[in-house]
Amino acid sequence: MTGKIVAWTAGVLITALYAYTVVAAVGNMTLLPQMAETLGVGLTPVGWGWLVFGVALPVVVYGLALLVARRRGAGPRILVLAAGLCLVAAVQLEVLHMVPQTSYFAA
Repeated sequence: MTGKIVAWTAGVLITALYAYTVVAAVGNMTLLPQMAETLGVGLTPVGWGWLVFGVALPVVVYGLALLVARRRGAGPRILVLAAGLCLVAAVQLEVLHMVPQTSYFAA
């Protein structure tokens, strides 16, 4: 019984972290255009593409992790979900550091 509680708690926490990445990406998608407008510039199509990518990536990876982990025990399922979350975090950090900020804005 305790093992099931731990597995469910871990699953809920990992799902909450996926949800947090989606909420943060939606926040970026709504607030970055406002910031650009305040600065007197607009967003480029490439910038919009990166913003949409930031919202879609955690959703797609979470779905794929659930698909891969189906019919497995609680331990492997949690590990697959955690690995997917690590992938999302790594890709988001790469986008943050490798994509120049100038590609988001157009005069």
